[in-house]
Amino acid sequence: MISVKTPINDNEVKFLTLEYMDITLEELLTELKIDKQHIGSVLVNGVPKKFFDKFEDNSEIYFLPILSGG
Repeated sequence: MISVKTPINDNEVKFLTLEYMDITLEELLTELKIDKQHIGSVLVNGVPKKFFDKFEDNSEIYFLPILSGG
């Protein structure tokens, strides 16, 4: 099982628990129907990762939104 946290909007995060799949983080985004253009970075168990990286079973994955400011 893996835990996934993904932003819904600026104030909300969606929490999912999914069966483990031997895929990359980018492929996971596709499975979840999340547009990669809305994701600024990814943490797996608190460690920054690239979209082409794979993850292990029992991982906690957090897709962080793109931040903007002024």
